[in-house]
Amino acid sequence: MPVPRARLVGRARELGALTAALDDVRSGVGRTLVIAGEAGIGKTRLLDELTARADGVTVVTGQCADEGSGPLPYAALAGLLQGVVQATGPDAVVTAAGPAAGALSAIAPQLVAPASDAGADRIPEVLADLLAGLAAEQPLVVVMEDLHWSDDVTRAVALRLARTAPRGMLLLLTYRSDDVGRAHPLRTVMAELDRARLTTRLDLARLGETEVREMAQDLLDAGLDAEALTDLTDRSEGVPFYVEELVGFLGTDLPDSLRDILLLRYWNLSREAQALCRVVAAAGPRVWYDVLDDVLADPSTGSGQRVVPNVGAEPEETAREAVEAQVLVVTDVGYAFRHALVQEAVYAELLPGERRRLHAAYAQALERALVRRARSVAKLSRIADHWWRAGMLDRALAAAVVGHRAAADGAASSTAVTLGERALELWEQVPDAEAVAGLPHHELLRTVAESLRGSTRTTRALAVAHEAIAEWPADDPAGLAGMLSDTALIAGHAGSDEGPELIERALALVEPGRDDAVRGHLLMLRARQAMLNGRPREAIEAATAAHDVGSAIGSAGVVSVALNLRGVSRVQLGDPGGFAEIDAGREAAGDTWHGLSRYYINGSDARLLVGDWARAAEIAQEGMGAARRHGSSESTRIMIEGNLVEALIGRGDWAEAAAWYERTVPPIHDSVYSVYLSDRRAWLMMWQGQVDQAQAEARRRATSWERFGRLEEQIRARTSMTLAELALLRDEPAEALGRMSVVVDPDHVRSPAYDLPQLAVAALAIARLRAAGQDVDDAPYRAALAECAHWPTFPVWSAQFEAELGTGPWTAVADLPGPGPAHLRPYALYREGARLLDAGDRAGARSTLGSAVAEAEKIGAGLIVQRAQGLLDRAGLTGQGRSAGPADAAERRREPAERRPELAQGPDSGLDTLTAREQQVLALVAEGLTNGQIAERLFISAKTASVHVSAILRKLNVSTRTEAALLTRSR
Repeated sequence: MPVPRARLVGRARELGALTAALDDVRSGVGRTLVIAGEAGIGKTRLLDELTARADGVTVVTGQCADEGSGPLPYAALAGLLQGVVQATGPDAVVTAAGPAAGALSAIAPQLVAPASDAGADRIPEVLADLLAGLAAEQPLVVVMEDLHWSDDVTRAVALRLARTAPRGMLLLLTYRSDDVGRAHPLRTVMAELDRARLTTRLDLARLGETEVREMAQDLLDAGLDAEALTDLTDRSEGVPFYVEELVGFLGTDLPDSLRDILLLRYWNLSREAQALCRVVAAAGPRVWYDVLDDVLADPSTGSGQRVVPNVGAEPEETAREAVEAQVLVVTDVGYAFRHALVQEAVYAELLPGERRRLHAAYAQALERALVRRARSVAKLSRIADHWWRAGMLDRALAAAVVGHRAAADGAASSTAVTLGERALELWEQVPDAEAVAGLPHHELLRTVAESLRGSTRTTRALAVAHEAIAEWPADDPAGLAGMLSDTALIAGHAGSDEGPELIERALALVEPGRDDAVRGHLLMLRARQAMLNGRPREAIEAATAAHDVGSAIGSAGVVSVALNLRGVSRVQLGDPGGFAEIDAGREAAGDTWHGLSRYYINGSDARLLVGDWARAAEIAQEGMGAARRHGSSESTRIMIEGNLVEALIGRGDWAEAAAWYERTVPPIHDSVYSVYLSDRRAWLMMWQGQVDQAQAEARRRATSWERFGRLEEQIRARTSMTLAELALLRDEPAEALGRMSVVVDPDHVRSPAYDLPQLAVAALAIARLRAAGQDVDDAPYRAALAECAHWPTFPVWSAQFEAELGTGPWTAVADLPGPGPAHLRPYALYREGARLLDAGDRAGARSTLGSAVAEAEKIGAGLIVQRAQGLLDRAGLTGQGRSAGPADAAERRREPAERRPELAQGPDSGLDTLTAREQQVLALVAEGLTNGQIAERLFISAKTASVHVSAILRKLNVSTRTEAALLTRSR
């Protein structure tokens, strides 16, 4: 029975929001909407209604799928990439992807030939850039459906697109809310998007009785009496898909269970068509025509039983019956069920034996299809899943190992973990498992541990790695040393402090002159761990030993990294000669990426430590280009880019830096990389004036910051300083000083680059405590400061130290040339203005505070703007001309514009030049809303709101939001 199409019912509000978002995208804005609801509630129907209205807009769609035991890898991404190829052509896609095109081979091997260095972990970046490029040419709608079945790479793409909000792109994400439980990985992604206010969420509710009647009347030729309506409403429970299924069977004995409702059309098929539907259901979400033909043509399994005995002599005619009854639908490449709910219900109809035979037949058919089609992670994963469901354990183990390796190489971490864990589970059940799997158990444990680390399940990864160590054969000391080395790296990612002990165990296994290649690598790890943990002298000793080994065996890679680590450690000790060794390491690396990557990461970071923002940015930018050419890992690229962003912060490009953190800081990953980035993001948010958000971020990340801070000095120093500054904003100076007291600990190894900023914060905490009547001795802090006098940034931080304690002028901080960060000058002007105001110099205070506001607004230092502008407002110094008190200011706000020439509305005021959207934003600015609140009110991103506000200030020729607000009040 064909299914008629009802008008969209009960979704006027949701469709209105989607249409408004589409209009925004046509005007060049980027938007993201999330559509959530239970199965059958009409998510796809709503999107169909929207895309039918998308004239002049390109639409690309990707749908996630479940293969029974987990997400089908890259299912949605394959659809999106296919859409881009159709819109621009395959050659244009490969050209646009550039050196990173190889990453796409994991999704579409027929488009780009697989390569050993394809860099598959770059898929989110490459695909997002392709979609952004397409959106730049014409309005684009990107639909990602059924994210409850998404793999980790698909979620990363969705998150990247939502965070970057490319101009001209409408991103639509759907998922079954009833399938996303507390432990589901999508839940964390959605929570992060909600918290960052990057999306508009539409939750689809069930239809009421009136809406069910309206829908049913659209589907029926005749009316619906009250009894039939009540029956239909009760049985469908207001779910639109169930209404569609039931309405054609009114007047018959209707089933009570929702599962039986799904099978109404199936039960009305012939016996042959039902059998064919069961065959298709066993394939998963969809089946290729040739694979189905192969399964139907296979006369038997090894047991002699026919696989599909009842589909009839003409399978195509049988399929036609199922298609005409709207149980199956025809796609370009095969058959699929009209709705996933129906597939799930029909699959449940399979008998156990029938299920096993069909899965075995599909596994064999897909293996034969690998000859005709390019090999891919998705195909290998499906083969492994079918053998597992067929209960053929030896074939399941072999296929799981093959699929696990392919998924690991293809950066499909969640699939690699699923198949790897399954192989471990099957191992004890399969005779001669090592021969079947093609590798020993301890090697499988090693690869599974690495996949677990890649999927950020670091605690589990560490446990599996220790299992591998326990099983490693005693006659392979070099292999065991390598496993210990891997485990040390995993321990670092997990926040465990056992890394140094593991490295020492490994070094004891490799004798000098016998396994020097392994020994050189381990010595580099020893040097790296000591360098990161603030033990630079130990690091120099280990790096020197590694350099000697590398020179002896002719390993440029070992020599390069050893020079780099030794140079960085010397810089940590305050020895400027370390920079020459870092540069020498870069020369020794040649074109070897491992050595080059250390140079770009550590070389740029070392320049940041001395406040050389320009050189740090130059090295990092060069490194970003090299990373693209070499197809580097995502973590390496993030570290290089992160150093560039820190250089941007240092020189005052805060808006660009904030936008990068917004799209890059991982919401899920609990790793050393997320700690670096989340700390800097929280610090920047704080100084931008988003103090509540920064406090919340710090609370959320505190445990992770502390755990990883035990391993790395840089993390300890930076997170402690961020937390101390946040404590001062909560008026908790004792906590702030407690966090900074590490710099005067007798066992602390002096590191001027990290200690000097902390000493400045400590001075502010001491001053606050003294103001509260406490007697705090600053002598230990002064002694620590003196020990840093040789460091290039000492003049800046020592001047701030004295100014905070009241023993030096703030003008010295404001006027001192040198490598200080950009926010220090406006901060010093604000503090000097406050001092002048306290001293009764109102004219000087107004000038200095005004300069503080103007300079802080240039870089986006909202915290300084708020504090300085607040002083001006409270002192009545906001007006022009003479100093005015609060009463004068209030009176002037009541004056008409023509009596306030500085606010008069005229051709030069700029108000007439604002666009309609900018006028909306200005009205909300006048209400006192923040950029985040404006974004929420107008359903735009906070980044877009910030761009609008900046444009308004420029057009109105004003420097502050307050001045802009006063202009609009004068209308």
